[in-house]
Amino acid sequence: MFGKKILLVRNEETFLVNAIKNALISNHFSVVDCSYALADLSTKKQGVDLIILYTDQDFEEHREALVYFKDLCVEENMVMLIIGDKPAFDLVHHYIPKEDIAFEVTRPLDMASLMEKVATATDDEFEIQRRKCILIVDDDPTYIQMVREWLKDSYRVGMANSGTQAVAWLATNKADLILLDYDMPVIDGPKVMEMLRSESFSQSTPVMFLTGKNDRDSVTNVISLKPADYLLKTISKDKLLGTLDNFFKQRKNK
Repeated sequence: MFGKKILLVRNEETFLVNAIKNALISNHFSVVDCSYALADLSTKKQGVDLIILYTDQDFEEHREALVYFKDLCVEENMVMLIIGDKPAFDLVHHYIPKEDIAFEVTRPLDMASLMEKVATATDDEFEIQRRKCILIVDDDPTYIQMVREWLKDSYRVGMANSGTQAVAWLATNKADLILLDYDMPVIDGPKVMEMLRSESFSQSTPVMFLTGKNDRDSVTNVISLKPADYLLKTISKDKLLGTLDNFFKQRKNK
């Protein structure tokens, strides 16, 4: 919590806004005060750990700012806390993905409760839990560990060395994406994907093949399963991270 930087966005510096600002400072947060003007936001957003939106009766006039906040959430993985009422929350939901909203706080404010929520939203563990989770399914222990090392700083990573183990893992854990090897003993990748599609807890989880098989028949064989992508194991770390980053951005924009 100590040293965490908060961007407090408000229309006017009201008594309550100043009370929130003073409470944040008293709780050892660094506070940057900001209007909804895009020029103001663009110069003050650098290095913030949390954006607090204080909404008022003129909130609908700030739709351009909401588009800007949406881009921050998509491109910089920003997290937000909204103070307002149901109409304000409903408007925010048209622009900002719900997973990027840590808390929605209604007025009248309980200042102690608000500070607890801010502390939670800026906690390092909270950030880890917000990360997308990727399950790697591959029977090669050396390769699976290498890919885990590549991904662990940006994503939560699960590992399974067989299709059966993947299904068991997904029965009790949620993955946002599965990276699946094609050529595995006992049950190959396409069969594993069919298994995943037949289970209620994994049928909607996107799957990317990450494999050494690049022959035309192998690729053709899985087209009907509609994987999210077909990647080769010759892919570099930077290329893989870029591909995953673009994938999640596109899904969030949808």
